[in-house]
Amino acid sequence: MRKARSELIRSKKMKRLTFALLFLLAASLSFAEFNDGKITKFIEFDMTSSTNKGIERHKTLYSGEVGLVSRWAEGLLGLQAYENCFDFTVNARGWLPFASWNFETARIAIGLGGIYHYQRYKKISSEHDFIFETLFRYKSDSGTTVSFSGGYAGKATQIDALKDFVPYIYDKYFYAVMQVNKVWSNGMELYLEHGLHDLYRYPLFASPHYLVGLAYNFDFGLRISSDVSVRIVDGYTTPPYIDSLLVKFATRFSF
Repeated sequence: MRKARSELIRSKKMKRLTFALLFLLAASLSFAEFNDGKITKFIEFDMTSSTNKGIERHKTLYSGEVGLVSRWAEGLLGLQAYENCFDFTVNARGWLPFASWNFETARIAIGLGGIYHYQRYKKISSEHDFIFETLFRYKSDSGTTVSFSGGYAGKATQIDALKDFVPYIYDKYFYAVMQVNKVWSNGMELYLEHGLHDLYRYPLFASPHYLVGLAYNFDFGLRISSDVSVRIVDGYTTPPYIDSLLVKFATRFSF
């Protein structure tokens, strides 16, 4: 009975978060896009294939995201599922008006943000990740974007077999992510990322991932992309060991 009540409360919380993001999307006409004054809302669908590495080995993962990018705020909600695993991520960011500089062909801004991630492995474990981050972004009118985020993360993990004895296992650590993106006038796009977490994976410190991707942007808002991500356990302290190798294909529509 107590377990059913807990699941009901969790379901209600997720519905409230979903409603809040949808409301933010509907109200986003009051915002202007980060650089050029346009309004950008998007919906994306992804399919990720894993190899023989890591806990996600030989899996096909499906995910979807909705979000917006504006001049002063950004928001994203994402869901991922495969077999007995479910992930939920919400990310909110804001740029500080007193730390925003406009140049003739570019803009630089500093901001603050937060991330909440929930992961559930059926009959195995559940995980809650909380991140507070500081942000830096440079974006030029020619299509080059350089972003850096860094901050403090907390993790609360519950192991089903141990929860009667140890309700949660807590961890705290620092993290950082750097992204470089280039979009050419013909629609081609190259993007790179190096960081300690991605949208649905939040390992403890010193297991960085490296991502490289290509995309094509159509004039009517459609974006098709593919990228490869490699995660290396203890990547800064020991000889490289590849723990995860993922290939993702995505379709995004912006409006």
